Amino acid sequence: MSTTFHPGQHLLSAAISTASRLAAKTGELPLLKTLAKELGVERDLLKQVIFDREHLLVVMADVALQRLLHTITQEIARRSSPVDQLEAIAVAYVDWARLYPHEFRLVGEMPAPVFERHPRLLQYEQSVHALVMKILQRAQEEGYLDPDEDLVMLRAMSHTYMYGVITKMLLGDLGRWTPGSTDEDAARTAVQVFNRKLFKPGPSNGGSARLEPRAHPIPV
Repeated sequence: MSTTFHPGQHLLSAAISTASRLAAKTGELPLLKTLAKELGVERDLLKQVIFDREHLLVVMADVALQRLLHTITQEIARRSSPVDQLEAIAVAYVDWARLYPHEFRLVGEMPAPVFERHPRLLQYEQSVHALVMKILQRAQEEGYLDPDEDLVMLRAMSHTYMYGVITKMLLGDLGRWTPGSTDEDAARTAVQVFNRKLFKPGPSNGGSARLEPRAHPIPV
């Protein structure tokens, strides 16, 4: 299929969106010759902006992580309690993965040496990690966590749990454990329940953290 470039549209942007569409269809990262054919351009022209398949993988991951970070920062700005903010991050992660399933897999399965060779990707990841740590520290200061809680391990456990829940959701294997729920609803509920289990009632809210359930997916 030939792609028509509208005025101002960059070949790189078109290549990323087309590669994402092809990958969602086949489950694999497309070859550059396949991508060039789909775009209706010569392979040599495409290679001026996408040097090889590793570069394609990296630029797709870059865009996906930008979207995730943008969504997270939007959502936590609407919450005041650190408990609510952490729940918002978890639900944002679920909804981002639902909307961008290939990008979720792409980032999660990217070999560590490839990921670590690219400072921008590390920066996105470290920004999310730092944000979560800051909110956990605030939750600890406000009495939702014990003073001796290992926050680094808690963050790692939370990420591992969310990754597993989302993977089950994308496999279509989560809803059967919660009859009457879709996979997406079951995933949101699962991360909300896990988030509540992490914290004890805070003294500043009359004995219970007020968690605001989300009714609709997050627009990205």
